[in-house]
Amino acid sequence: MPYYNYDEFRKACGEDMQNVIWINPVPKDAKELFNLKNKQELLLFIYNDGLESLSFKNTKPWENNPRKDKPVFVDAYEFRSLGKLGYLAFFYNEAGKWIIKSFHLSENRNLSMEIAIKKALLGITEKDR
Repeated sequence: MPYYNYDEFRKACGEDMQNVIWINPVPKDAKELFNLKNKQELLLFIYNDGLESLSFKNTKPWENNPRKDKPVFVDAYEFRSLGKLGYLAFFYNEAGKWIIKSFHLSENRNLSMEIAIKKALLGITEKDR
């Protein structure tokens, strides 16, 4: 069961962008892995339901929480986009900000399927190899 309401997070990504923050390495991963060039593109991607087949994965305590006396929980989801299985993790802090902690490829992805989809998108056939 998620700790946070995903719909509230998604809504903030489109309607309250100044209260959504991304932390490293999210900017680099979003750009390199999903071609989302800046924070606004990422947030609008989330807001406009770009995370296909979204499924809750788990909730865990934030490992890098500087305040060990105040636990912070992180919700993680897997999703599909452009034939890739992605991973999104976020939390809400005491300052009233949503924090995108992770946005990268999932460790559970099927590399064979991902390669086949890339080839199909590029129009590569068996005879082209």
